[in-house]
Amino acid sequence: MANSKKRKKSGSQSLMLRTWAYFVGMTVIMLAILWVTALIVFRGYYTSLRENALVAQCASLSKSYNGIATEEFKSGVESAVAHNTMRVTIFTINGDKSVNELTEQDITISFNADPIDGVGEAEKVSAFLLKLDKKFLSKLQADDKIHTYHLRNRHSEGASGYNLVVGCSKQTATGRAYIVITSPVATNVLMDSIMVNQLLIVTLLCVVISVALSYVFSKHITKPITQYASVARRMGRGEKVRFGEVGFVEYDDLARALNHANEEIEKTESQRREFMANVGHDLRTPLTMVKAYAEMIRDLSGRDEKKRTEHCGVIIDEVDRLTLLVNDILDLSKLQSRTRTPEYTTVNLSETVGNVLDRFAIYREKHGFTFKLEVQEDCIIECDERMIEQVLYNLIGNAISYTGDDKVVVVGLTKSDDEIVFAVTDTGNGIPDDQTDKVWERYYRINQEKRTVVGSGMGLSIVKNILDLHKAKYGVKSSVGQGSTFYFKFKAKQ
Repeated sequence: MANSKKRKKSGSQSLMLRTWAYFVGMTVIMLAILWVTALIVFRGYYTSLRENALVAQCASLSKSYNGIATEEFKSGVESAVAHNTMRVTIFTINGDKSVNELTEQDITISFNADPIDGVGEAEKVSAFLLKLDKKFLSKLQADDKIHTYHLRNRHSEGASGYNLVVGCSKQTATGRAYIVITSPVATNVLMDSIMVNQLLIVTLLCVVISVALSYVFSKHITKPITQYASVARRMGRGEKVRFGEVGFVEYDDLARALNHANEEIEKTESQRREFMANVGHDLRTPLTMVKAYAEMIRDLSGRDEKKRTEHCGVIIDEVDRLTLLVNDILDLSKLQSRTRTPEYTTVNLSETVGNVLDRFAIYREKHGFTFKLEVQEDCIIECDERMIEQVLYNLIGNAISYTGDDKVVVVGLTKSDDEIVFAVTDTGNGIPDDQTDKVWERYYRINQEKRTVVGSGMGLSIVKNILDLHKAKYGVKSSVGQGSTFYFKFKAKQ
């Protein structure tokens, strides 16, 4: 047994450690997102911005160039070139040759601005233009739209990337002018190395800080659970405890639920003790009577037939009382454990009420009780007839026990379009408002003298459990000094 508990304990996991692991895992995920963002997303975003800027620059040059590179135009372009690391070339093509037939002599450079070489030599510029993609140049000849393409390039060891080429053409007074902008979009290995090193440092710092802080946070978050476990262990030892609220909604809800459960346990324990005391008393009294009368038969009345019969009658009555008590205990136990379930049939409740009242005829004949009947005919319901018969017997018996000196009990059964209502009323002292909910508890007794003990003290608890199984509505209406009415309602069978 001890080994089993040990294995079970070793197989469980600490909530604090798991919470700590969740915090650390969240940090790792966030750092992974940071790396992906820095190395992939930002780089792609940068190149996209670069391309958009060159396209906008090309559109601006096309709009401002009218075939003549004025000093103002040159100054503006050279300033833009210096600040944006790009080459701007404006040229014309002599004649109507296709791009596949072009030579350096067919290209006339109108303007060229280079951030490194300045104006540059016309021959070098022409040679560069002839190396451009023929399809790209064909598109420039075909329309006035802006076109782009990537010219792959390897500068040196440690830097790689491509040249972005953006171009367009425009008809001017001096002929069709071609504007071509080129700019390196490079992935610099050195810069990547620096960025990676910085990210590594940031990552290590974040991991160390998150491990330390998450441990503190997880310990703080799970501390109330540890406290509740300690209080629960004390509660298990029978100490009177209360779970305190800590200011977190979830923990406070748990504390209130545990306090409610603790109160119910204490209430159940109190009822158990009271139940055992009452059962012990109810068992002891008839057993004492049985023993006493058996001894009387043995010692005194064994040969006196009249006295022997009288004494045997007392013994039989007490045994019947014991049988009733035991049966009620068994019935209540079965109902509360749900091992006794209803077997539904169609029942004429009017006839069932009449049959139960016949069993109380002795109280009318020998004890002077009056039963006033207000029972309608043909009240049909779906129920377990034996269970509902037991409910009727217990409710009427309870009314007989607690009715007033006039010994009047009113039994009513009425029906409407969709509802059947049974009610039994006594003329006793009534029930205080603060005790109407408690009368359904087993062995609970109102502080008043009973005229005749018909049941075992568990009748109303059995009634409650049976009606709960049938999902019927039930209750009690009472005023102090004016008697009580117990009732239940069933849906009428059409």
